[in-house]
Amino acid sequence: MLNPINVHCKMFSVINIIKKTNVINPQIFDAVKHRCYATHKRFYRRTDIVQNEKSWEITLDHRRLKTPNGRVLTVNTEPLARAIAAEWDAQVEYISQPTMHLTALCNTALDNPGKLNSHDIASYLVDFIATDTLLFYSEEEELKKLQEKKWGPVLEWFNKRFEVKQVVTKGLELPPIATNTRAVLARYFLSYDFPALNAMCFGIEALKSPILMLACVDRYLDPKEAVLLARLEEEFQVMRWGRVPWAHELNQAELTARVAASLIVIHSSSERHSAANKSQGDRNV
Repeated sequence: MLNPINVHCKMFSVINIIKKTNVINPQIFDAVKHRCYATHKRFYRRTDIVQNEKSWEITLDHRRLKTPNGRVLTVNTEPLARAIAAEWDAQVEYISQPTMHLTALCNTALDNPGKLNSHDIASYLVDFIATDTLLFYSEEEELKKLQEKKWGPVLEWFNKRFEVKQVVTKGLELPPIATNTRAVLARYFLSYDFPALNAMCFGIEALKSPILMLACVDRYLDPKEAVLLARLEEEFQVMRWGRVPWAHELNQAELTARVAASLIVIHSSSERHSAANKSQGDRNV
């Protein structure tokens, strides 16, 4: 099983490797990498973390990192704080904010620009299941056989894990989602806190599949495997028509980093919740 922190942090080295292969002009690569958003030069030398009562903060040259709304960026576990610090430390000459998924997820959870609550996100994710990529099989026989081979075991795991019977569909017709399935998934999503749900939503939207993301959360799949399954039809077409040098690899690395970042936040939240429950249980003994 891949370590999500390693997957996320190694994305930057993957991008640099692609750049060094000279399959694309370095000036063009930099223009593509930094397109559509302003960049800032790295203004700090050192990143670190500090503990503040029960939370952790990230510092840049001893100055506390803050959210866009001016709140101090705090997280509840040391591993998550170290991962965010590593994300900032991985920036070289310029700060590439759109690739800093952990920072963005924690900023969103703290500032909550959409003014959402846990029920809003859970309802959205339950509705998302009807458009899950894994529930739409192709009408093309060769691709359909590949989907059955690759997606079938994941769907079997999903049905067994949540004790539901989810069927697939062909073409563009939406698959039926049973009321019981929706209720089971709603309870599952609401068992997580707001930051974890926000991260779950981020990963699901990247994969276009709640089922694949749930498999990652349960450690049935790792981020790289989930991304390959989410891109199965694209990979099928690549095998048939050929691969565009560097473009597919860059997209795959970006999606993998998004999913890995989501998992870091979710698992950090789960471990904190488990530790709190254990501590409460020990006090009650």
